[in-house]
Amino acid sequence: MKNPQYLKVAAAVAAALAWSSIAAPAAAQTATQINPGFVPDIGQINPGTEPAPPSKSKEVIKLPTPEEARAALMAPISRQPSTGDTASSTTGAGSSVAQTEGTGGPPPSGPISSFGQTIPSKFSKRNDTLDRVPTMAWPLRLSDAQLKQIYDGVMADKSKPVAGADMLKPASELTPDQALDGMHPLPKSVNGIDGVEGLYYIKAKDKVFLVDGPTRTVVAEINQ
Repeated sequence: MKNPQYLKVAAAVAAALAWSSIAAPAAAQTATQINPGFVPDIGQINPGTEPAPPSKSKEVIKLPTPEEARAALMAPISRQPSTGDTASSTTGAGSSVAQTEGTGGPPPSGPISSFGQTIPSKFSKRNDTLDRVPTMAWPLRLSDAQLKQIYDGVMADKSKPVAGADMLKPASELTPDQALDGMHPLPKSVNGIDGVEGLYYIKAKDKVFLVDGPTRTVVAEINQ
């Protein structure tokens, strides 16, 4: 005669197996409905769909030339906050009236309380130009006389033009060969110019490039 306790255990195991055979497909179906990529039996947890491609903007941002960037940087700006009732500036150019009134720049313009560098780019051609200049290509605030002094001082140096230097531009990185063979400290004749301390130069046939030594990055281009 079989043990009654054994019969109870066998019946419980059979009931559990029967329930699992019914509940497992239902649970899997529920999981599939929630996330088709989730399969608990094999540990699959990916979404089950193709990843979305990265968005591609059709807008092409035109980078300013070094000349345009420098002209924008050197353009006079208003020093007085705008009251919001003056005509919006679209040129960034100075005003003879403003100069005679002693404001030190164009009259206030743009949204209320904005002035100079804080005028949104849609109201200021100057700021719109500078907003599109890469950080490493930001022009140096040097006058025409200072640029000429640097150019003449470098060209008077006996160093030779470097191969491939004509292709450089602000924010370009020198090749190791260009840095080793063509990067030189600025001549002593330009030591008194503010803003060029610690910079180096590399010479092209008719151009001079100012270089940040530690990064070997061109920070300014000076034409004849």
